Amino acid sequence: MSKSDDRLVYIDLIKVFLTCMVVIHHAGQPYGNTGGVWIFSEAQQLDYLPTFFFFNAAYMMGFYFFISGYFIHFSLQRKSNAKFIQERLIKLGIPLLFFMLVVFTPLQFFLSDRKTDYITFMLDLYFNQPPLSVGHLWFVASLLIYSFIYLLLNKIGIKSHNQVPFKNWYALIYLAFLIPTNVFVRHYYPIDKWVTWGIPIEVAHLPQYFSLFLVGIAFNENKWLESIKTSMGFIYLGFAFLIFLFKDFIYELLPKLWGESLVESFLCVGLCLGFIAIFKKYFNQMNTVTKILSDNSYGIYLSHVLVVIALQLIFKNFDIDTNLKFISVSILGIFISCVFSHFLRKNNVMSKII
Repeated sequence: MSKSDDRLVYIDLIKVFLTCMVVIHHAGQPYGNTGGVWIFSEAQQLDYLPTFFFFNAAYMMGFYFFISGYFIHFSLQRKSNAKFIQERLIKLGIPLLFFMLVVFTPLQFFLSDRKTDYITFMLDLYFNQPPLSVGHLWFVASLLIYSFIYLLLNKIGIKSHNQVPFKNWYALIYLAFLIPTNVFVRHYYPIDKWVTWGIPIEVAHLPQYFSLFLVGIAFNENKWLESIKTSMGFIYLGFAFLIFLFKDFIYELLPKLWGESLVESFLCVGLCLGFIAIFKKYFNQMNTVTKILSDNSYGIYLSHVLVVIALQLIFKNFDIDTNLKFISVSILGIFISCVFSHFLRKNNVMSKII
């Protein structure tokens, strides 16, 4: 644990891992069937990528919100409410506005038939095609709102007062909440249906994302990372993979929404607890490379999509194996985004943002 900010090394390294996985996930978009939309698609598709995307979608961004909730507790405990709000607006609000107003909206306007004026186009994009207006900054927009909700809950005193050790069955209680909640929500808002409720939201994953943000806060307040048993993490991880192996049977046995929610939720909980156990036991020390990646993880997240798209367009003209394109874009995407972030952070103003 770092003496300067009480941050657990292995949690920082999980954040680095997730950041790299986000880059790799987007690097693979043209090369495998994602079920979503990307700017282009390669003729040769990689058969293993849909499974890779499936695993990522089950846990990756939810785990990001968990870690954000865990760290945000430190932040609020050491700052006044005004300072907390100011820093959230700087670190989250400024990048969100920049990418929305300077990057994504102008790009979409340039690519459109431009039959309307720019302001009308911008408003239509934001309210009717929300993911196109903010791109991957939807996470930043959600985290900004979640931060203010946490501030409100903290202000009115809704928080844990008695620290209790983490019990193995807590995860089952969480699953008992998450699975039916997902089923209810997805009956009205299926996966990949986006709405603008002040900010762009994919409602289908809202129960997972917001609840894991709150769970991250609870883990910090109750010191559960210190009391959680490594063996328990491995057990849940093994059970998650068992669920995945029998997913086809589960899909046949249960109605579609129940089957999908059960498989996804168990994968999410199992992978999150499993990675905590793995990193806590085997990856609990920084080296030079991981320290650089940790310092620049937010900058990598912010810039990587533009870097990855540029690399994909470059490699599109190369007559090489698709596997090599995927690997090259992944590695170069992480490296170039990290270098870009590193030099941006040398500026005093930018260092306060990223």
